[in-house]
Amino acid sequence: MKITKVTCEMITIPYKNPYRMAPGETKEKKQIVILVETDEGITGVGETGVTLVERGGETQEAIYITLRKYFTPLILGMDPFEIGRVIEVLEGSNQGRTGFLCAKAAVDCALYDIVGKATKRPVATLLGGIYRTKFGVSRSLGVKPPKEMGEDALRLKAEGYAMLTVKCGFGNPKEDIDRVAAVRDAVGADYPIEVDINGAYTVEVAIPTLRKMERYDIEAVEQPVPWWDLKGMREVRTAIDTPVTADESAWTPYDVANIARESAADTICLKPFKSGGMFLSRRMAEIADAHGMGVLVGSKHPLGPGTAALIHFCAAIPAMHPVIGYGSPLERLVDDITVDPITMTNGMVDLPMGDGLGITLSDEKMKKYREEFTW
Repeated sequence: MKITKVTCEMITIPYKNPYRMAPGETKEKKQIVILVETDEGITGVGETGVTLVERGGETQEAIYITLRKYFTPLILGMDPFEIGRVIEVLEGSNQGRTGFLCAKAAVDCALYDIVGKATKRPVATLLGGIYRTKFGVSRSLGVKPPKEMGEDALRLKAEGYAMLTVKCGFGNPKEDIDRVAAVRDAVGADYPIEVDINGAYTVEVAIPTLRKMERYDIEAVEQPVPWWDLKGMREVRTAIDTPVTADESAWTPYDVANIARESAADTICLKPFKSGGMFLSRRMAEIADAHGMGVLVGSKHPLGPGTAALIHFCAAIPAMHPVIGYGSPLERLVDDITVDPITMTNGMVDLPMGDGLGITLSDEKMKKYREEFTW
């Protein structure tokens, strides 16, 4: 089997409510969907995209250009079953092997879909096997005044979410503490909540602020200091009792090895779309597990194809936390691009059990949300 054609589309769907975290705010989900065709008539669907421009600097337009101009000529004629070799070719296109990670993720996703369709097996079986088919779902709270965040937390708890994340790092640590206190008061003593700083604190701010938050029984602290400051993250981890999770610090297998070497985190948060896809993310999970670190997954709010890929990935990782950071595009977005969108029921989501990713694109929705590339 050979790759014969790659089609790339920019798809933009509005959020139901603007999504805000420490680096900024967005009202639209800007994604890329690719179709990878083969000489045996099988087409794989891949998805990737951005929430806000992050450490890698990729945007929707940059990913589109990378895939069309640079990656497509490299993979035409290659065997889609040789996923590792394809990723190696893409990695070799830039010095350091760590660039264009979001763009790589689209290719990775489409290749796994092709192989699953060709072998009539779910993607999770290709990643090592299905260890679980059902997950609880966590949810990050929209940033509002403390009282309103408490009200939102109570509503989401009632909808069945297994855990809530309080976003912090907006310039006033006291307000962050007040938000955590309001959420804890609303959901009660036994319901799990965590905080996510998105790298916005310095060590000097993080330690006293997080110590005060600990009185509200938080489960974890995600990315308390900037991604590059592993020494600072270790200082925070040593100074508090709550486990520390690396997110923005954990983009590549090399990052995970360095985090382990520095004893900078207890857990890593994987997002295959920021890390080059499922092939490389599995390597990251194995490195973390081998070093005694926990593994959980976030999302970057994908559409249907990406959500399916995310759930397949989680199903195939033995060390994966049973609560994942995303269940359905319809949690956050006004619509999806699949015929039968993945849904969340009572805070739980099931593994799509079909060939490949187990999803079908809607031509009507693809046309509705397609954007033309402009300079």
